[in-house]
Amino acid sequence: MTTALIVEDEPFLASELAELLQSLWPELTLAPPANNGLQALQYIFQHKPDIAFLDIQIPDPNGLEVARIVRDTCHIVFVTAYDQHAIEAFEKGAIDYLLKPISRERLQLTVQRLQQRITSPAPDLAQMLPSAPAVPQQGRYLRWITATIGQSLRL
Repeated sequence: MTTALIVEDEPFLASELAELLQSLWPELTLAPPANNGLQALQYIFQHKPDIAFLDIQIPDPNGLEVARIVRDTCHIVFVTAYDQHAIEAFEKGAIDYLLKPISRERLQLTVQRLQQRITSPAPDLAQMLPSAPAVPQQGRYLRWITATIGQSLRL
């Protein structure tokens, strides 16, 4: 069973997102929403939800800081009105970045992406090894190639 936490300091927006998620992903179990970063961290570390939908502009710590702390604990989706944080959000390990107001169609793409990530098994490394490039044979080394450009020598 997949579980999710919505972290949003505006109750109406949290409720709206919850309704949209339930209509698009009826099997998803939603936790009671958190309205600040501290509540989010406490819930995430105690209950280990699969997904956290984080607003960026929430009381301390903000959503980006929460994501930095929990990035290896759950999948992160940012839901915010500010597009200027997108690059930093993905650097923090976000699966997606949704701009408010959220459209049903855009959230559907996020749900599909999450379902694929959650249901796809991790790759079996034993099966991947035969297709990996071969290790060079012992005694065969790379050769340095030298080239001169004007007065400089390049290796």
